[in-house]
This record gives sequence, structure tokens and C-alpha cells, in this order.
Amino acid sequence: MCSGIRVIDLTSSLGGRALAKLGVAYAPGQPRMQVRLAASEAAPVMDWGGPPGADEPLCSPGGPSALVLLIGPGSVRQASALFQKALNEAVDCIRLFLMPSAIMEEVALRQMLASSQPAVQLYRLPDSSSETLWFVLIEEISKISARFSMGGNGDYRKSEIPMTSNLSQSMQSIMAIEGSIAAALVDHQSGMCLAQAGGGMDLELAAAGNTQVVRAKLKTMESLGLRKGIEDILITLGDQYHLIRLIPHSPGLFLYLVLDKARGNLALARYKLTDIERSLKV
Repeated sequence: MCSGIRVIDLTSSLGGRALAKLGVAYAPGQPRMQVRLAASEAAPVMDWGGPPGADEPLCSPGGPSALVLLIGPGSVRQASALFQKALNEAVDCIRLFLMPSAIMEEVALRQMLASSQPAVQLYRLPDSSSETLWFVLIEEISKISARFSMGGNGDYRKSEIPMTSNLSQSMQSIMAIEGSIAAALVDHQSGMCLAQAGGGMDLELAAAGNTQVVRAKLKTMESLGLRKGIEDILITLGDQYHLIRLIPHSPGLFLYLVLDKARGNLALARYKLTDIERSLKV
């Protein structure tokens, strides 16, 4: 079994672009690296790299067996061989993430899937953006971490901060938006979650990941010499919208909303989130 989560990247550049959101430089062919999802030493860790050698096991003794395959076009043989290897090694948890253009790979892998394999989940990404991949990874790693109780002795989550009445009311107002699943107020300078509401995902882990996304966007704007601030960042998944809205009057803070695509109205949610942000006092 492997400690943490092993990610095997079979994409030409998508995986590297996703890691860049964390400020990590990676290109296919580089040695495996440890990628921590938050600053704390106790935070969940991804073991990220390319395919293992012929005689190298996918997971080594010492922790839960969780494997993520990032699959791009042109990797049908590698993907099929690695999936079969994972099945032979009885890996406890297997996630197959396919780029939209990995059509032959999806056909081959679905033929190998059996209904009696609850440890395996195959997911086709809705697009090839690094933002979408990152949010899908965050959501799935959150579930895997909860399943295997990753985070260990010292919990990587920050100490809970009591919410003021204004923060509590703001969270209630956000959750009143039609289709709201979860919401949080995050300090992107520290990664600390100052307030949260709703459920269905690990908001502390999402806050840490979103912090890296916001920092990367701000750094890009600075390098391009763009002086107007970011209003919001939208990530569209198959069944959800993830909306990050920066708070102009409180630099360093942003609101994070997870919205059900089928039940929510994105335009209305954006309008209401803007209204809530204006009345927010920290």
C-alpha cells in the first residue's frame, strides 16, 4: 500500500499546468515528487509522477492504497497496462480521470471495468482546463482522505474560529441561494477558512486548494501588468459550479460557493454573492 495518494500522470501537459496552480513546476519525465496540499506537515500528500518501472509496484508498504491515473490521448496502451497492474495488485482505491480527447483510452478502460469493482471510478473531464482538473482532484482527494483518515496525528485543519453574527448571517444568506451546496470565507494569505457552511466536501481542504489558485491568478496578473483586480473565478464541472469571489474591501479574503448546476442559476448566484460580499464585515 502507498502512503498518501499516488498520481500517475499520462498527459502531455495538463497535469503540469494543474500543478502550476500550486506553484509547483513539473513536466513529463521528471522524477516523482511529493506535493503537499496545505502548508502543514500533517496535510494530505500526493505522490506525483510518471509511470513506474516494469518491476516497480504501484504502491509500497506503509499506508492506504489510493491511485489516481490522469489519462490523455495517445496513452491507451500505458493506461490499460497500468489499470490492469492496479487490479492485479488489488489497489484499494482507483480513480481514472480522462481528458475529453482520450476517446480510445475510455473505450479500452470501460471494457476492462466490471460491475463488481466498487474500488474503481472512471470520470471523463468536461474540459481540458487545469482549473477543472484541479477542482476535480481536490474533490476526489477530499473523499479519499476522509475514507482513509489521512491527515494523521496533527490535524492539518486550522483551529476553528468562532463566527461573528455578521459572518454567520452571511453564510446563511449564501446557503439560501438556490442550489447552494457549500460555502466558505477564506483568507488566501494564510489558507485559513474563517467561516463555512453546508457540506458534501472537505471545505478546509478546498480552502487550501483555492488559496493556491487565487495566488496563481494574482501572480499571473501582476506579471502581465494588469492593474484591474479579479472579481471572481469560475470553475465549471459536470454537475457543479465552483465560484470564487474576491472581496475588494477586505484584501486577502475571498468567498467560495459550490453551486448545484441543475438547481442553481449562475447569473443569479453571482448577483446575490456580490450583494452579500458588500455587506460582509470581518
